[in-house]
Amino acid sequence: MPQYHHEKFIPIDSNLTVWRYINLKKFKSLLKEKSFFFCRADKFADPFEGSIPKKEAEHRLEEAKRNASHPTTFELEKRAQLSIEPIKILHRNIKRSFIINCWHINMNESDAMWKLYLKTNKGVAIQSTTNRLSKVINNATEEIIISKVRYLNYDTDIWFDPVEYPHKNYNLFTPLIHKRKEFQHETELRLLHRIEEAIDEDTYWDKQPNLIGKSIKLDISQLIEKIYLPPTADSSFENHLKGIISKYGYNFELCRSKLSFEPTY
Repeated sequence: MPQYHHEKFIPIDSNLTVWRYINLKKFKSLLKEKSFFFCRADKFADPFEGSIPKKEAEHRLEEAKRNASHPTTFELEKRAQLSIEPIKILHRNIKRSFIINCWHINMNESDAMWKLYLKTNKGVAIQSTTNRLSKVINNATEEIIISKVRYLNYDTDIWFDPVEYPHKNYNLFTPLIHKRKEFQHETELRLLHRIEEAIDEDTYWDKQPNLIGKSIKLDISQLIEKIYLPPTADSSFENHLKGIISKYGYNFELCRSKLSFEPTY
């Protein structure tokens, strides 16, 4: 199915280098199942995931007040709050219905990402490009959206920016491609897939094989450009990894981490 283009998502530059840092168990599963795991947006560690900045919430309330005519200030506030409650619920349901696969945009490896996503040295960094990602998701069975993540100060900023986000109309998807500035070190690129049934059905995920997300088949051979060993990997782990890659019929280029190189004096 063709990649879904939505005007409110943030476009990506062509041929950017992107990375996905995963442990060995997930890497084996990736090769065996030929699938990438997409996690539910409402299961991410950040409690602000899918929420809106304070200024946007204040504006929404003021709009509701203007549309709720009543003589007393107290009742006006109460009616306005009640009128926006369905939108708040819808936001939470939208968050539950999206599953996401995250990548890190960077020309180089990231020591921080190694440490953040691998608690031991048993894992890999998958290197790809935005061109490869776009090509692969264009040929996927499921409808997948691709967008960069934009980082805001959730106390003072709003969605609109004449350059970075020139969209004035309200959109329910917008919270899923924005995060707080505290996370901007992630320079994140997101692949998003929406499961319509999960919006209105509270128990949808209780009936699924995996309660926290879904694996989506993608053309692994086209998506992966190189695989990087962890900085602390020894020759035995490198040989073990080569065996795993060969076992599942792939011939990816395996690279030493540049963080493991000896310095020059």
